[in-house]
Amino acid sequence: MAVQIQGLPVTYYPVPKSGTSSVKYALMALGGGQAPLADPDNEVHGHLFTSWVDPFVPVYDGLGGKFTIVRDPLERLLSAYSSRILDVDVLARSSTKAEMLEAFGLPTDPDLDTFILNVEKYSASSWEIQFHVASPRHFLGSSLFLFEHVFRFEEMDRVEAFLSSVSGRKISMPRLQAARTRISPSDLSPAAMAKAMRFCRYDYAFLVDYYDPARWGGIPKGAPDDPSSLHVACDFTVPRDGRLVYPRTLRNLRDFLARRPLAMRVGR
Repeated sequence: MAVQIQGLPVTYYPVPKSGTSSVKYALMALGGGQAPLADPDNEVHGHLFTSWVDPFVPVYDGLGGKFTIVRDPLERLLSAYSSRILDVDVLARSSTKAEMLEAFGLPTDPDLDTFILNVEKYSASSWEIQFHVASPRHFLGSSLFLFEHVFRFEEMDRVEAFLSSVSGRKISMPRLQAARTRISPSDLSPAAMAKAMRFCRYDYAFLVDYYDPARWGGIPKGAPDDPSSLHVACDFTVPRDGRLVYPRTLRNLRDFLARRPLAMRVGR
């Protein structure tokens, strides 16, 4: 869901694990709606939502001042593991399809390699995992050219400066939802690293002007039906004859929810 600030020509499109908690909290302050939050890390998302869009259609919604924040796909994937598995333990929640994990023979407390090597199965078993590892295209649409400002996650100071400039007020963003355990690509085994890079391959293509997979050794060759972050939120993995089947073409995604959400307006 796009977030607008009343009286300001700015529309924010959040992408999970890309600084959304901090930016939403700042936007609530700009809109005069920053009531005291006992748990701002999580409660802010109950005030300003992050919603899906059609990943294969540009976001032509007529809203102005579009901006977003993108993150290195591999680092974003590792952050999802750290925050959702190590910090929050989402797989222990009732929303997890425990019987599916059991059928897959997977633990609810996976180590890093187990999680990455089976990320599509964990996504199928938990909507929270799926939501946090899904491609940024599921939240931004198919084109970044419609966005007036695209910031890198490493440039949150520029986001502060941007919001301060357009609002005429000094904006300071606390760092919310920071993972308590720092996970690095160097913590991955070679097999898990290859799987992670294949999983993120479409995201690196989407963010070609912002992040280079060569930083992590590039994207290894694989099969067309290798799972990816673009697939997990479109067509759930389905066990068939003891194996998993993934969508192989865009045609397989035709039933994906395409209706666009209304904007969430912030302000009195």
